[in-house]
Amino acid sequence: MKSRADSQLRFKSDSFLDVSPLAKIIIFVISSTLMLQNRSLISEITVGIITILILVNSKEKKRTLVFTSLYFGTILFEVSIRMLILSSFIVFVFGLLKIFRLFLPTMALYYILSEKTTASEYLSMFKRFHIPDSFSVSFVVMLRLIPTLKEHIVNIQKALKFRNLKVGLALFLTHPSVAVERVVVPLLISSGKVIEELSAAALTRGLDVRRKRNTILTFKLSITDVLIGSLMIIIFIYLRRIG
Repeated sequence: MKSRADSQLRFKSDSFLDVSPLAKIIIFVISSTLMLQNRSLISEITVGIITILILVNSKEKKRTLVFTSLYFGTILFEVSIRMLILSSFIVFVFGLLKIFRLFLPTMALYYILSEKTTASEYLSMFKRFHIPDSFSVSFVVMLRLIPTLKEHIVNIQKALKFRNLKVGLALFLTHPSVAVERVVVPLLISSGKVIEELSAAALTRGLDVRRKRNTILTFKLSITDVLIGSLMIIIFIYLRRIG
């Protein structure tokens, strides 16, 4: 009877089309670069469409609708007000909306990298390219930093609400010292505990042992990944030329 001990373990896919972590990183880097360096409307629309396709592929219906409404809504607003003679206040609001729109694709794609891609997939990819564990583990921890801080902030808000203590942007503006005491101090304390837990987890996984390590997943580049990477490079070169 054939043993199944060496069979490859795979996680249940949460997307319509499997995309490797390398392809996701290429999409993130090129899209963010285009948004920051190439300010043409064609470039912004192209990056917006790419971001929507990635969100749809990840089965994020709600986030897709929110991103589409905010991103293309601000573009439509920008095209409309260019035909009008507006006051300085409207121009100021338009400038803020434009800055907000520039970072929307980066935030959406960062969510895909941090929440829709497992740590095992990243570690398998880095191991395939013989990248040291010191960098690969640090990279995974860095991706999970913002989602972890968000979870802690939500827990702190729930605890403050349970004690009938209010916290928000208005409190930071009117009483910054009180806001720091209620939010920042507990966040720093909880962050210290997270660092201790990460250190314990690293030691438990044997990261300090200088031996060849195995991964439960095998990283392989598919035709889809090659096509996505090639298409993103072509789009980047084309938009840089016309921009």
